Amino acid sequence: MKGKIITLFLCSALFILFSINTKVNAYPRFAAYYGDKCMDCHVNPSGGAMRNAGGIEFAKDKLNMDLFKKLAGKTEFSPKITKEISVGGDVRVLQADDQVPGATNFNRFLTMQGDIYVNAQVNKVLNIFVTSGIQIPGIDTKYEVFGMISKLPANLFFKVGRYKPNYGLNIVEHRAYQRKYLLNTPYDANTGFEIGISPAWLNLSVGLFNPMGIDFIVPTDDPHKMIVASTDFNFGFNDNKFNIDVGASFFNNPYNTRDSVGKSTITGNKKAWGGFTKIGIMKRVALLGEIDFEEVKTDQPLVRTLYGYGELNIILIQGLELRSQYELWNKNRDIDNTTQKRISAGVSAFPFFGFETEMMVRFPMEDTSVKNDEFQWTFHYYF
Repeated sequence: MKGKIITLFLCSALFILFSINTKVNAYPRFAAYYGDKCMDCHVNPSGGAMRNAGGIEFAKDKLNMDLFKKLAGKTEFSPKITKEISVGGDVRVLQADDQVPGATNFNRFLTMQGDIYVNAQVNKVLNIFVTSGIQIPGIDTKYEVFGMISKLPANLFFKVGRYKPNYGLNIVEHRAYQRKYLLNTPYDANTGFEIGISPAWLNLSVGLFNPMGIDFIVPTDDPHKMIVASTDFNFGFNDNKFNIDVGASFFNNPYNTRDSVGKSTITGNKKAWGGFTKIGIMKRVALLGEIDFEEVKTDQPLVRTLYGYGELNIILIQGLELRSQYELWNKNRDIDNTTQKRISAGVSAFPFFGFETEMMVRFPMEDTSVKNDEFQWTFHYYF
């Protein structure tokens, strides 16, 4: 583990020595650098998945390093099959070398993502989007499909289908406590509809979905509906050399479940609310933060959970960032000693358009006497 930590930082130093420049953009942290909106780079106004023309052009221009420009050659790639139909994709493979207390280290390659996107621009305001993810044994395929009416006055849009509800920061790291346990990522898509508006400095969306974890089943099995709402305000100063985005999210998820003795069906309820922020400084530093409060009510005592998340990202040169994360998960705020924490640090590099690699070392802190550090090296291919 120590040798891999040294290798990680040596790689960072070598990249710094070779070239120097400034910008990158994509993911929530990249939007924070410049005060951009998710819809500036993605087909889905909430962000993630397929990139639109603006996202592709930005990636071609900014997600590369001067050192590798000659090696990669001039980028001529276009995602358009026809004028109206475009394709895209993401492939992520992870090499994990995690210390497992009392057992052999977990050391293997894992296929984390394999998505092909197709988007049809039927007319000026109507899009139809389809993606089919990889099939992991024993886990439902991660797929998303929706029809969307958009590009209306004030960026009004209406979306219906199966996709991730818009809640909090839509970060890539699905193992972050608030994504994994609060939202059931990475297989958190739900069927429903969402309406939103995004004029200038405001974003607002409200959605109605099947209960969390429920999709195409007998309709009478669980007639409840989950409500999800999110809003944020973005303010930029001095040509966005300083920008701040502050927002809040809420969901209420009633669902059918079995009582504690398994004899009858009862209605449980899982709800959460929280705030988030994205801050960009000098187009080089991005700070992300999120805090969420969750309550789960069944016939058992109420369980109140707290999630905290923070990121600090620094652009060293164009295509290279230093990254750090802090995570907190208090499983039950009414009981002592139920808090887990994790600190992560690493480097992310975009050598040329279409390829990203990231090395991260994670230090879980639930029991400091136990050696359970994690090393993860991710290879991400995209178009």
